Amino acid sequence: MRRERRFLGMIALAACGVLAAACGSATTNGASAGSNGQVTIGVDLTYNNTAFWAAYINYEQQYAKQKNVKLLGPLLAQANAATQNQQIENLVNEGAQAIIVNPETATSLGPAISYATARHVQLVSVDTIVGVGHVYMVVRASNTLYGQDACAYISGKVKSGYVLDLEGDLTSSNGADRTDAFDQCMAANDPGVKLLKKPTVWTDATAVTDAQNAVNAYGSKLKAIYSQWSPPDTAIVPLLKSKGLGPDSANPVTVVSDDGVPFEMCDIQKGTIGASQSQPANEYAQYALTYAIDAAKGVTLKPGQPGGGGAKLANVTYKGDTNLADPIVAPFVTKSKTTLTVAKPVDGLPKTTTTTPVSDPSLWGNEYGKAHGGVCSSKSS
Repeated sequence: MRRERRFLGMIALAACGVLAAACGSATTNGASAGSNGQVTIGVDLTYNNTAFWAAYINYEQQYAKQKNVKLLGPLLAQANAATQNQQIENLVNEGAQAIIVNPETATSLGPAISYATARHVQLVSVDTIVGVGHVYMVVRASNTLYGQDACAYISGKVKSGYVLDLEGDLTSSNGADRTDAFDQCMAANDPGVKLLKKPTVWTDATAVTDAQNAVNAYGSKLKAIYSQWSPPDTAIVPLLKSKGLGPDSANPVTVVSDDGVPFEMCDIQKGTIGASQSQPANEYAQYALTYAIDAAKGVTLKPGQPGGGGAKLANVTYKGDTNLADPIVAPFVTKSKTTLTVAKPVDGLPKTTTTTPVSDPSLWGNEYGKAHGGVCSSKSS
């Protein structure tokens, strides 16, 4: 657990130091657009202390330069909804023409949306659905599919014993969708397995402790672990090896996680984890910025129009609020290309999914890793 905290601290320092604006304030990064045609976009994120969000910030800065965008921020709310609402008000007051936000929860942005809307500034939500008012666009992959893909992989390998589900924050749409889909899919398609459901609120130390407790309690009867985000892997993989449950043991524990960061690509190559949902940091950054520019320029978009990451723009509804979304397609990565099937899919999803081999150079984790010394390099994490 101490090593995990040090690992996260190193990432946070990298995000603040190597990625120049990662911890900047709105004032430091300038105000409204100048006479050179720049569009001024505010950015407010909940976190930057994981490899995924560090990479997202890096990609966002790259695309901002390409698109002649002046970024205000990113500001960091540190999982505090009140802080995030206030920060968005500050970005509006400092001249943001549109704002990209990774909401603390799907229902935490009400005050910020009202404030921005009254001043003709629209928000683009990245990675999280919104159920508390109107935003210009939601840029997000289906987290329900994340849960079903993890189920399809695990249920194809495990028919008895225990499976540990390290749940995210169940008050967030991402954590709730992944958990509900995984649990429903496992119950319907793998009834011989006993699920161990552990809510972690995205707290890495909690996830690692839960994994330790499960290993100590069930030993070789523990057959798989679904970690709904990637940082816990860095402690879970050596834990399993130390307990004789690694991939080369007689009783290997299958590990599936979500994010698609470089170290997951490395672990899949090595066989220390089985699969990961590649939540596309590059496409999230690219299309969130694209739609923020459209919002600033007053472009009107409608369902059915071509999407950037998804085939078509579509309305999504949460908590009674409906917003337009670009349904980004997130690859499910395994060591080699495989077709996975569940007899009883969740929420109208397809029965089959074809995985993406970890060798695919177009995966963002591989691209980012290559640019930072390789996927197994500490620089890429």
